[in-house]
Amino acid sequence: MKIAIFTRSMNYRLYDSAMYCIKELPYPHHRLMAKSADGYLLAMLNSNADWAINIDEDAFVTDMDALKELLEYCITNNIVNCGMPDGGVVPIRSHNPLVTNPFFNIINLAAIREKYSKEVLVHYNNHRTEFESVKPTALIKNDYSYDYFEPYCNFFVWTSQTFKTLYLNARVHEDGISTVLLNHKGNPILIHTWYSRFYDIDPKHSERINKIVDKYSQQTKESKVRRLYDKIMNEICYPIVMKIESLSRKQTSK
Repeated sequence: MKIAIFTRSMNYRLYDSAMYCIKELPYPHHRLMAKSADGYLLAMLNSNADWAINIDEDAFVTDMDALKELLEYCITNNIVNCGMPDGGVVPIRSHNPLVTNPFFNIINLAAIREKYSKEVLVHYNNHRTEFESVKPTALIKNDYSYDYFEPYCNFFVWTSQTFKTLYLNARVHEDGISTVLLNHKGNPILIHTWYSRFYDIDPKHSERINKIVDKYSQQTKESKVRRLYDKIMNEICYPIVMKIESLSRKQTSK
């Protein structure tokens, strides 16, 4: 069984700091750049990994034992996807509670590959009342909507209806913005800071994220070569990818 760690990344400093928190995990790390939100999911499916630990570059693991317990639980109990509902759990996200926000997931890629196709997702492009039978009612404590706010929504709605999904609880961090994610036992796993796209740009968010980094990880120095590489990937390659995928979606919808 092959387990791998995947991270959709735009900022090497954040990425390296996040990976420092899970450095003891003996699995290959894949930094994926210039990927759209749903293109990133396809990249994981096209890998040779059987299981994915999907974690954002602004998500910092605070308890490795709690993470390991969750991974073991998912594998033992044939959980195909786990993560926090994208609506109803923390105030910062009020979208579809059937969708697991991909700042963190444990995903059985091998199981998904057996049934996945672009054609099957078409049947999940719009909400239907019968989908709500698996809503994580016990976790809902804030506003939500059965919307399709993100391009990956149909994928996660499909997985919620097709496979065993474990919805994880969470709470608001003391900084008032970040999210503290809990495992199946209710123990904190990680802190997701959100707004990584503003890191090194917006002083408020940069300072807030750096406080988390300083407490749980380490600050990374970025070389000029690394900074140039990220700039090319983010400002040249990523817009091209988004344009190509937009044209592809239009062709598919005809």
